[in-house]
Amino acid sequence: MSLLLLAGCGNLDFPDLRGQAASSTPAPTAAPVTGAPLDATGGALTVPDAVEEDMVSEAEAPAASSIFTGTEQVVASLGDPAVPGLWMETSLVGTEQQAVLRSASGAEVQVTLKPAANGGSARVSIAAMRALGLPLTELVELQVRPAN
Repeated sequence: MSLLLLAGCGNLDFPDLRGQAASSTPAPTAAPVTGAPLDATGGALTVPDAVEEDMVSEAEAPAASSIFTGTEQVVASLGDPAVPGLWMETSLVGTEQQAVLRSASGAEVQVTLKPAANGGSARVSIAAMRALGLPLTELVELQVRPAN
């Protein structure tokens, strides 16, 4: 049985397996690959080094606006419960600033917006989640606006 499974994986010739004679013509072989890989248009494709691709400098990373001025709806989760205070980590800001979070029930709390590392998702302090009366184990939708 295992020979039959292997036969489906390649261009293998098993003479006498089902009473068939061995083929006299050899199976075609692929030509060796030479030169650079080609893109969809037939031009040479530049393949970056995998290590360089993973290392994006701060200058190349998309920069968040330094001051948040609008109103945004964000989905947030509980942040690090060991970090005290009223704060939210978000990609909306590039530097810390004060803002107001509003829950779907209308509860509001003033927090410090902190830049999220690597443009990550929004995370809210445990104190802010409790002040808004939100469940700590769920993703929550919040309205974010600058503090006046």
